[in-house]
Amino acid sequence: MKTIDELWKERVQAYIRELQKYMKYMFNDHLLFVLIFGGGAALYYYSQWVKTLQPSFPVAIIMAILFALVLSASPITTLLKEADIVFLLPLETKLKPYFKKAITLSFLTQVYLIVFVVAACMPMFVQVTGKSFKWFLYLLLLTALLKYWNLLIHWWMLKISSSHSLFFDWLIRFAVSGLLLYFILNNASFWFIGAVLFILAAFSIYVREAAKNKGINWERLIDKEQARMQAFYHVANMFTDVPHLKGRVKRRRWLDIVFSSIPYGSDQTYRFLYSRALVRTNEYSGLILRLSVISALIILWSDQLYLALAISLLFIYLTGFQLFPILRRYEMKIWTNLYPIKKSQKNSAFLKLLLKILLFQALLFGVCAWIGGGIVQGTVVAGISIIFAVLFARVYAPSRIKKIFSI
Repeated sequence: MKTIDELWKERVQAYIRELQKYMKYMFNDHLLFVLIFGGGAALYYYSQWVKTLQPSFPVAIIMAILFALVLSASPITTLLKEADIVFLLPLETKLKPYFKKAITLSFLTQVYLIVFVVAACMPMFVQVTGKSFKWFLYLLLLTALLKYWNLLIHWWMLKISSSHSLFFDWLIRFAVSGLLLYFILNNASFWFIGAVLFILAAFSIYVREAAKNKGINWERLIDKEQARMQAFYHVANMFTDVPHLKGRVKRRRWLDIVFSSIPYGSDQTYRFLYSRALVRTNEYSGLILRLSVISALIILWSDQLYLALAISLLFIYLTGFQLFPILRRYEMKIWTNLYPIKKSQKNSAFLKLLLKILLFQALLFGVCAWIGGGIVQGTVVAGISIIFAVLFARVYAPSRIKKIFSI
């Protein structure tokens, strides 16, 4: 019979293998190109923006809110499976070392984001306050300690079965983390910092005592672990087929008018199927909506032509590249193999739909650039974005499809 340590080691090794299996597809040449191009552009414009900051800029508030968001988002990597609710339930009292290791793993996997956020905020902080970069180590240590505190509190709160407990758990941790960092960054009086530390300690004691005699909420932990892995699979599905992915489908009856323009006929079968999948499934409709809104807002508030153009092309590429998994959506369905339809019709339907989506984004970005920087900037962004969208759908996408189905 396996010991608790052996069980944990086996789960971690399986988890790492699962990540590695999909990481090799995710971090391919295309993504690295986008990361280098997008990251370089972002660093350049960020450095130029930092130079314009004045001492009156509310850097303490912005950093406190940003840090609080990163710190309060503290999921626990338990690596639990559905069968554990049956087979591990009798061992619940002996699983304390297992969950201690889970909290440690969660901390180690999340501390990298803290390092990135602190490093990204330091130029802004130094420019506004005039302090030295030695503060990097202070902030890194403080945020790391707060991250561990957030994980510990969240773990205790997961044992409390109240339906509203998790929301208030996040809200209190967000407020305490944000206030403490704001007072420290703003050189507030020791009494303010001490008051927040007192609240932190009192809340910790209260939650620990409330959770002391509570058993493990197996259903909640397993649901959260599955949701965490599904989030990873959603990202991996943008690059390769993921059989573990469980998509959520929503009827959205009010969008039926979109399909009324699709004529009836066997040659329109996949045009109808892909359109339905695009509208009804959150992984596709949500993806397009998020990328479009984020990029549109950046372009809208930018009066620099090259930044607006770079953001437009980058997000059109990201949207198009991440829609390729829809090609495999119906591959495992037996009934689609009965359709007397040529494979070329299937690919053609996808390429036409892809082109329409990318052209819509190009026009949207052009309008946002017009509002944010004038008609000349809007015309340039729209024109180049449309050309890029056409080249992506007509030149790059067909070659990418051949590669996908040759795997």
